[in-house]
Amino acid sequence: MFAKLILKRGESAYGYDRAKISKETSLLGLISNILAAVLKVILYIFTGSISILSDAVNNITDCVSSIISILGIRLAAKPRDKDHPYGHGRLEYLISLVVSGIVLSVGFQFLKTSVGKILHPVAISYPKSTLVILIVTVAIKFWQASLYSKVARAIDSVTLKAQEKDSLSDTLITSVVIISILIEKFTGKILDGYVGLIVALFILYTAISLIYETISIILGRGLSDETKHEIKSKVSNYEGISNVHNMMVTDFGPDNMIVIIDAALDYNLTLEEAHNIVDKVEREISDLLGIKLIIHADPEGSSNEMINSVSQSLKKIVRESLNIYSFHDIVLEGKKIYIDIDYNADSVKTREEKDALKKEIRDKLKSIYPDYEFDVTLDAIF
Repeated sequence: MFAKLILKRGESAYGYDRAKISKETSLLGLISNILAAVLKVILYIFTGSISILSDAVNNITDCVSSIISILGIRLAAKPRDKDHPYGHGRLEYLISLVVSGIVLSVGFQFLKTSVGKILHPVAISYPKSTLVILIVTVAIKFWQASLYSKVARAIDSVTLKAQEKDSLSDTLITSVVIISILIEKFTGKILDGYVGLIVALFILYTAISLIYETISIILGRGLSDETKHEIKSKVSNYEGISNVHNMMVTDFGPDNMIVIIDAALDYNLTLEEAHNIVDKVEREISDLLGIKLIIHADPEGSSNEMINSVSQSLKKIVRESLNIYSFHDIVLEGKKIYIDIDYNADSVKTREEKDALKKEIRDKLKSIYPDYEFDVTLDAIF
């Protein structure tokens, strides 16, 4: 209910207002985290349980994370300016790193404390209300994870996805604390330190996973295979467009993904006709997928007999090679011919293997056209 309400409040004529939706979602998360943390701190005061305290402090760090997220999302939504012509969207990824760093530090601290409790165990008396309160906090965190999940997927927010994972981890952690209390109650075995250790390891795992995912995005992870296929498929469906290839992605934030692709258009088209086709495709696909699509037009076919001849020879080379998928951008300058080759990057990995593949292609073409030089550029296809 809350997710639908927040998304509805964030709707506009241009789609979702991501900053407003993210801020309101994080604010709800902050309130629920404060409630869960206060309940667990009260329990710790009455029990002295390190597992409950570690769980409470974990929720307190969630409060800090929510505050950082609210502030960071506001900064990330700042409009572009002279010094930042592509906006401030990447701040959302940096915020995610800060949140993950906080979670990581808490995990190490409670790892140390829990080991101490294992070495020096102390019997703990749990009030009857302990289990009830902990079950309530599990329900709060599960609802919170569901809220983050629905909103994050609707607006594609890395920060909210990170908070969703954290909330699910908290749900599991508190469940383990409940189980340990039941075991201790019925068997007398003191498991407080061991459960605290499990909680600490969960916290560390969550933090490291979030850090890895965020750094992967910052380093240029690019789009998923499904999204790449969708872009290529939709662009290829337009009349006049063929052989979509050589996709490049620049991520300036979830609201500013720039995708550059090459596409072949008939060489007989006038410049104006080619421009009109490309402009239409760029505009419609950008609006449909929420990206900024830029198409570089390659001529399909040629009035030059030499280029057509080389093209036929390359088709034969592609058929005979397991490591070559296709070719494009054949350019003739005097006695030199430039060619781009799409190759299997899963098979051809090292510099030596790439150089060998280039030499193989050049040698085959040179044997057919001894009067020409060939400059081969390899484009990786994974």
